[in-house]
Amino acid sequence: MLWVEDLRVTFGAGPRQVTAVDGLSFELEAGESLALVGESGSGKSVTARSILGLTGSGSRVSAGRLELAGRSVLGLKPAQWRRIRGSEVGLVLQDALVSLDPLRTIGREIDDTLRLHTSLTPAARRARVIELLEAVRMPDPEHRIGQRSGELSGGLRQRALIASAIALNPGLLIADEPTTALDATIQAQILDLLGGLKSNGTALLLISHDLTAVGRVADRVAVMRAGRIVEHGPTDRVLGAPQHPYTQALLDAVPTGRDRGERLSSSEPVRPLSFHPADPATATKAPDVVLAATGLTKTFRLRHGTTLTAVDDVSLHLRAGQTLGLVGESGSGKTTVARMILGLSAPDAGDVTLLGAPWSTVPERDRRSRRPLLGAIYQDPLSSFDPRFTVEEVLTDAVSLGTSRRGREHRARVTELLDAVGLPNALRGRRPLHLSGGQRQRVAIARALAPGPRIVICDEPVSALDVSVQAQVLDLLSDLQKALGVSYLFISHDLGVVRHMSDEVAVMRHGRIVETGPPERLFTSPTHEYTRLLVDSAPRLQPADKDTT
Repeated sequence: MLWVEDLRVTFGAGPRQVTAVDGLSFELEAGESLALVGESGSGKSVTARSILGLTGSGSRVSAGRLELAGRSVLGLKPAQWRRIRGSEVGLVLQDALVSLDPLRTIGREIDDTLRLHTSLTPAARRARVIELLEAVRMPDPEHRIGQRSGELSGGLRQRALIASAIALNPGLLIADEPTTALDATIQAQILDLLGGLKSNGTALLLISHDLTAVGRVADRVAVMRAGRIVEHGPTDRVLGAPQHPYTQALLDAVPTGRDRGERLSSSEPVRPLSFHPADPATATKAPDVVLAATGLTKTFRLRHGTTLTAVDDVSLHLRAGQTLGLVGESGSGKTTVARMILGLSAPDAGDVTLLGAPWSTVPERDRRSRRPLLGAIYQDPLSSFDPRFTVEEVLTDAVSLGTSRRGREHRARVTELLDAVGLPNALRGRRPLHLSGGQRQRVAIARALAPGPRIVICDEPVSALDVSVQAQVLDLLSDLQKALGVSYLFISHDLGVVRHMSDEVAVMRHGRIVETGPPERLFTSPTHEYTRLLVDSAPRLQPADKDTT
């Protein structure tokens, strides 16, 4: 179905020319799955776009051979590409919310593919849309076809995107990070769905930085670095007995199965911040429970007068210098709990206390002076930064608590913060848009620590990061906790990450806490049915095969 030989893709010209893909070669047969894995910038997505003719006007693509189903696609015109995309090759992207038109229903989105490429009648197209949604196991498809992407969960949106991609039965399906940021159970369902398509004869090119996910679907794995394949072979051999040091480094960075406190990266431990008040010595004076949420309940009014109870009688206790992990599916209420704890949303019932004093029940004017005690790190730091600010301005604003009184002391603190999170001082003049994902997340951590908090709310802080960058950020958070004595509420859908980071874990479903306990017990002997489902759904690295070691 796909033959790639000596593929090269470059951008720019002269001294600014960048080689994104450098001499790539591989083949893919019908009913087979190849996974391209590697860090951001390794050339995975550029490779996929070159196969689809979507590298852009500023690119140059060359190859000794680039064929789809025996037909060369080198030098095709845009009109020729439009006939190929969808019919011969389908594409599933990472962020379905961005990929789907927010103004159109998913039924219309899938129908357009059929309308443009087939002669089916409107009634026949509607029947085919419902058939496709049933094929991707969309619940209640006749109702869902009338919904827009914003009305669907992440898992349902991804199913709709896959239904659109396979509408014309393409022989090749390219899935570019299709399960990143999805919950364990939804991720398992999407991977099973992709595996089912492969079993039916579809050739699958899976692009991912998640080594545990590709092990469930891929027959072969190609590891990319700096535009080249550094290791290629059967999945069980590459994941079980890697030959290249880079592949081994990627596997070593996976937190699944790693003990609490065990380092995941080669980065050096950080030093304490001189101005941070929550160091271990002073933290011992704080109450044992630094944050307590009791009976939190939050209800939202939906369209047509219906209501949704997003959080239902939730109680949590976070101890000084420890990490409480909070896991659950999208829509389980995790982020709503975080917003109530941060004082960004008022609970309908229940209360939050901070260092033993009332927090959620007092007016905002009374909370303002205590807000530096709470920090927050979000999943997408780029969206939480002012795009006009440089790194220095972002951190200075946090250090000065938003006041206009800024001086030499604040500049020194910014320098210390950059050093603490492992960022060079030279980056202080850059805007967040010009930083890598890992660098932006380090700036987000520095901003959260700038006022000297005792508690940091980490809401999916590493879900969009490559495994090696994720390892560095997790090590950084652990080092800062040891050095400063801060406490973390760590929200994540990644069970491996939560197990590695947490002293205690709480599992949420449908707005309620269904089970709590130490990670060693909860992930080995869960008592609640839903926890068992989460644990069973979590992807795991394949053990080394006896014949390949």
